[in-house]
Amino acid sequence: MELKVVTQDGVTVVNFIGKLDGNAAPLAQEGIMPYLISGCRLVIALPKCDYVSSAGLRLLLMIAKQLTTQGGSWGIACASDEIKDVMDMTGFNTFFKHYPTVTDAVNALKGEGKC
Repeated sequence: MELKVVTQDGVTVVNFIGKLDGNAAPLAQEGIMPYLISGCRLVIALPKCDYVSSAGLRLLLMIAKQLTTQGGSWGIACASDEIKDVMDMTGFNTFFKHYPTVTDAVNALKGEGKC
């Protein structure tokens, strides 16, 4: 798992690259924690993430809870159909807004606080 972080129109975009499984989730958590600040606008981009395990889902839930308590806003962009299906089946789709592209996500979030 690799994280690539960029800022686009004042929104932090974190690209998850690789598998988000039990081995990668702790490293991904360590990498994303500095960006989970008060009022943060965060896009989790998954175009190069081909697998999310239960540990990965827990990490996504932790991100959602952390940002909720800090008044942040977030969304997921470019999730594969398989990842969307897993989120639908587990109810995780209720925690995240899904966007087809990073640009769509950034446009939706850029007026909602700062990061």
